[in-house]
Amino acid sequence: MTRPSVSTPDEPSVPPGATAPATPAGPDGGGGDGPHGPEGPGGPDGPGGPEPTGDGARRRRRRWIWGGVSVVLLSLLAGVLFIPTPYYLLEPGSVRPAETRVEVEGARSYDSRGDILFTTVYVDQATLATLLRGALDDAVEIKSEEDVYGDKGRDASQQVNQQRMDLSKLIATKVALNYLGHPAEFTGHGATVLGLTKDSPAEGKLQVGDVITSVGGTPVAMPDDIRPALEGKVPGDPVAVTARRGSGADAKQIDTTITLGSAPVRQDDGTAPSTTAPAGAAPAAVRPVLGVSVDVDQPSLDSPVQVHIDSGDVTGPSAGLAWALAVVDRLTPGSLTDGRNVAVTGEILPDGTVGPIGGITQKVAAVKRAGVKMFLYPASTTPAEQREMKQIAGDAVQLKPVKDLREAVEVLAPGGLGASH
Repeated sequence: MTRPSVSTPDEPSVPPGATAPATPAGPDGGGGDGPHGPEGPGGPDGPGGPEPTGDGARRRRRRWIWGGVSVVLLSLLAGVLFIPTPYYLLEPGSVRPAETRVEVEGARSYDSRGDILFTTVYVDQATLATLLRGALDDAVEIKSEEDVYGDKGRDASQQVNQQRMDLSKLIATKVALNYLGHPAEFTGHGATVLGLTKDSPAEGKLQVGDVITSVGGTPVAMPDDIRPALEGKVPGDPVAVTARRGSGADAKQIDTTITLGSAPVRQDDGTAPSTTAPAGAAPAAVRPVLGVSVDVDQPSLDSPVQVHIDSGDVTGPSAGLAWALAVVDRLTPGSLTDGRNVAVTGEILPDGTVGPIGGITQKVAAVKRAGVKMFLYPASTTPAEQREMKQIAGDAVQLKPVKDLREAVEVLAPGGLGASH
């Protein structure tokens, strides 16, 4: 930065008592009235200009000060805009091929044109700047941290979602193999306790994380093994339960006795009967229970056809239908998609039905941005979400709701498996 000039008194051009040099002759031979004249270069009106005054210097200083203040204020504003908030953005993620992630052993497999694509949602902690942007984008959803990760926090949620992805791959493989006529059955190493019901008879006997391995002397490899082990018993009966607590070198066996509780008997439609009966009516039927919610421990699939699915860094169960369709396509000749790239989402359930998933509108946006023309999704998606999906898709994406794996295959291959090449 150049320091402002300061006006100073004029100095004599020659020392006192000295003789001033003669002024050079002009072009006409005269004295100092040539082209530059007495006010030539360096004079008061020459290119050098007059010395700056005090007012000019002050104005320059004010401009520098205000410029500096502006820079500081802009820096502070930028810093504030990028401060993390307690909110998260659900944004359109990626669209990835599924079939190239499926490897098959024990049966002939086929490569085909086109691909089944699974979709993802990008979750990012919002800053003030991205929060404002997200509020203006119909394809972005703003959620609280608890909405996204639950009350147990981010790490626990990611661990659960990884487990759900692993289980979804097993379910998808079993459903696809059974659909094609290949034998496949689930197996596990017990029933992991996920929680205890209110007033559970297992309170103080079992805890979350315990793995039940035996009930009433009957081995338990899967959660479905518990109910047959309680046949012939009624609420109030004592039953011996064996469980494994901890893992690795810290694992220990727990042997306890639980007095069975009761729960309403399920009806044929899977719902519980009403607990309020008219006066004088017979009480609703009940069944004996341990009072715990469980899931399979270390699940695996027993089948002569071995299928390996590489899900990469994607977690959660929403790619289940895509995995099942990819396995079907790999095990049948021709192209299930008739050479097209088709995006798919939906959780696959053990009976082959397709369950609803979260982030469906973000996935439609991701499919549209990827240029994919068809999107299969759960028919059980809420009407409000389906309206949003249609609004985002417009005419660019053909939306196809499906109820189960069989219907999804029929949408992709109306002429039957192996008919498209």
